[in-house]
Amino acid sequence: MELLQNLDSDKNHLTEEQRLRKIADGFRYWVCSELRNLEFSERIFLRGDYLFAIDGKPRFVVMIDELGAWSVALSGEDNALKFVVDEKCPWKVDFLQIKNVIEGSSRATILTDSSTLHKLLIGTLKARIAFVTGKVTITGDLAAFLKMVSILKRNGVKPGV
Repeated sequence: MELLQNLDSDKNHLTEEQRLRKIADGFRYWVCSELRNLEFSERIFLRGDYLFAIDGKPRFVVMIDELGAWSVALSGEDNALKFVVDEKCPWKVDFLQIKNVIEGSSRATILTDSSTLHKLLIGTLKARIAFVTGKVTITGDLAAFLKMVSILKRNGVKPGV
C-alpha cells in the first residue's frame, strides 16, 4: 500500500496522534472505496454503522448501505465532538445521528488502543492475534464485522501492503 509508505516521510513532522490519524484515514478511505465496489447483495448483508473507538474515544464510523459505503471521522470530546463526513456521502449526517451511533445504535463497535491500531494498520500485528489476546474487542454483531473483514481480505484489502 503506497499510501502507508508515503506517510513515513511525514513522520518527523507529525505528532504520534497525527501520524496515526493520517494512517487510519488513508486506510478508512481505502476500505470504504472497496466496500462501494461490492455486489449489492454483499452490501445489503453488511448494512449498518460500524463504530471504531480508539483509546476509549470514538474516532470514526464506517457506514454501509445499499448505495455504498462512507465514513465519518470523529475528533474532540463528548460535548465538543467534531465530525467530518466523506464528501461524496449522499446522506445528510447530523450530530444527533452520530451521538446515537456512539451511544449504542451501531451494528458493531470495535475497540482498541492507538498502539495496537498502529501495528494493525502497518501490518506488524495480525488481526487474529489482536483478537485472541484481547487487544481488539468487538461488541454487537460480530458475524457481520467478521464477514466484512473476510470480504475485504478476499478483495485484497490488507494493512501494511
